[in-house]
Amino acid sequence: MTERHASGKPMAETSPVPAGPPRDKRFDGYLKGAGLILAINCAVLPFAMYYDILDARPNPPTSGIEVRDPLNRTNQKVVRETHNKQAAAQSKAGENLDLTTTATTSELTSDRLAGIEEASKQPFPGKAVFLVREVVGGLVMIEDESGYWFVEKGSPLPDGSTLVAIERGNDPGSWSIKTSDGNVINRTN
Repeated sequence: MTERHASGKPMAETSPVPAGPPRDKRFDGYLKGAGLILAINCAVLPFAMYYDILDARPNPPTSGIEVRDPLNRTNQKVVRETHNKQAAAQSKAGENLDLTTTATTSELTSDRLAGIEEASKQPFPGKAVFLVREVVGGLVMIEDESGYWFVEKGSPLPDGSTLVAIERGNDPGSWSIKTSDGNVINRTN
């Protein structure tokens, strides 16, 4: 007895599903191989970088090119804009300058003694002038002829004294500082 399909036709008469061209399994093998090589490279790369950092090559070849560090600040020159304050201060200081030689000699003649007397009357250089600009969180911002500076208690000041105390004034926003010389300097705007 021959088996029949649901359509009523014998099974041998029904057409089989077309199989198409045979599948090439080489491409799947290539993909697996590429994936395996990529996985091995990813696993080995951190170790290769680690050993390269430890100088796995003891004597790397030198190219003769000098590499300059852009963050090297050993010879840095600080330039501040002073709006010609420093030039004016230098011209004023040069007017009262004593041009006598200050070397010790064995001869002390009357002319020489008179010169020494005259030189001893020369005024000493004035103290450095600085202004208190702002006080924030225990830090005082001062300004002198070379720029702005932040100082705190115990810090040296431009006039050679040290900062002893920071005091709040009676008016809002008014501050004063006391120096080791006994000077009291008020905040200026």
